[in-house]
Amino acid sequence: MRASTLVAAVAIILTSSVTSSAQSNAQGAVELSNGTKVPQNSSLPTLNLTNMQRESIRKAVLTEHNEVEFRLKATKAAKDFNPVVGATIPKGVKAQSLPTAVLSQLPELRDYMYVKMKDQVLIVNGMTNKIVDIFPDTQPLS
Repeated sequence: MRASTLVAAVAIILTSSVTSSAQSNAQGAVELSNGTKVPQNSSLPTLNLTNMQRESIRKAVLTEHNEVEFRLKATKAAKDFNPVVGATIPKGVKAQSLPTAVLSQLPELRDYMYVKMKDQVLIVNGMTNKIVDIFPDTQPLS
C-alpha cells in the first residue's frame, strides 16, 4: 500500500512540474534548471556590416557555384522576387552557410546565411530567412 501511495505522490509532483513548465513555454520562455528564464523567440542583433566586411564575404562566396537558377522547378516561382532588406527569401530558395574563412574572421555571423541571387549576395537571418543585408556579388566594394 505504501509503495502505491508513494508512486501516486511522485506522479502528482511530476504532473505539476510539467504543467508549470508548459505554462512557461506558453509565455514564450523556458526555465533552465538553475531558475534562469530564456526567451524562446529570441532574435539576432541588428547586423551592421562595414564595406570591408561585405567585401570579405563577397570574395569568399565569389567562387562558390551556388547562384539561384530560375529554370529549376523549386526556384522558378522566385524569378519575379525582388530582393530587399526585410523581405523573406522565397520558398524553394535555400540559404547557404557562410564559408568557414568568413566565420573565422567574423564569428558574429555564425547565425547568418547567404544566397547568391540576381548578381547579388543576400545575407539572411538563419532563424527567420529574412534578408538583413544585400550587396553586389561581382563588383568590389570600396
